[in-house]
Amino acid sequence: MSIKAVQDENKYLDFINRIIESKSALILERANKDSSHSNIVDVSLRKWRGDSIEVLAHSLRNDNTEGTIEKWACSSVTLFKQLEVSLEVAISDLHSFRTAIGEVIKREAIDKELSIATFHDLLSLFHSGVDRAIFRITIAYSHPLSDSISSELSIPIVKVTDSIAILPLIGDIDSSRAKDLMERALTKGTALNLQHLIIDLSGVSVVDTMVADQLFKVVAALKLAGIQAVLTGIRPEIAQTMVNLGIIINHIPTFASLHTALIHLQKSKSTLR
Repeated sequence: MSIKAVQDENKYLDFINRIIESKSALILERANKDSSHSNIVDVSLRKWRGDSIEVLAHSLRNDNTEGTIEKWACSSVTLFKQLEVSLEVAISDLHSFRTAIGEVIKREAIDKELSIATFHDLLSLFHSGVDRAIFRITIAYSHPLSDSISSELSIPIVKVTDSIAILPLIGDIDSSRAKDLMERALTKGTALNLQHLIIDLSGVSVVDTMVADQLFKVVAALKLAGIQAVLTGIRPEIAQTMVNLGIIINHIPTFASLHTALIHLQKSKSTLR
């Protein structure tokens, strides 16, 4: 890459960094305006919003970001379908970020005393990035993903602290998905240096002996990797079915909700210090 190409790519690097520095505040602002979701959905949306802000920030680079936006759009659609959240939420968030990030850019431009022409070029580049993001996520929503991509992204692992992550399971768990669950939990859990993985079952429709057996295998494998698995979100009707089937899970820590599990694990960590 030539020196000029590098300079062009990093032309607005200060603006990109300033947007990313504002990420936490932008996520919190959006979460406060859209607080109608459950805890598990809210955690996933916060992570998605952070990733989306970074994608929009990097649209200010002059290199080709189309591939990055397309990959983000595909993963976004899979996540929203898994969480059973309307695409309108994503579109609304992007419109909100267009306004909020636009203000960040304007303040930085004033501080740097940018010329009107340069500010116009910068803002046009940003709006083009938002437009491409909205276009790509809409296209991705109307076209199913390939089985391999869908399989990988249908088991999202969301890190919430330096050592704790959440694995929200939604829908049915068949033998194929159970295999993917085992691989993803071990690979991602090890890569993230996790100590605890909270497996949330609030979105699982049925827990029979096959599903329970697969979960036990995942928990055992995680334990061998030094990761303690915790189960949350077992609904009353699922619990009753498990009792009737003679499924015993006394060897696995369980909590009624994600919130209580997080509080317990964080308190335990503080006690050990």
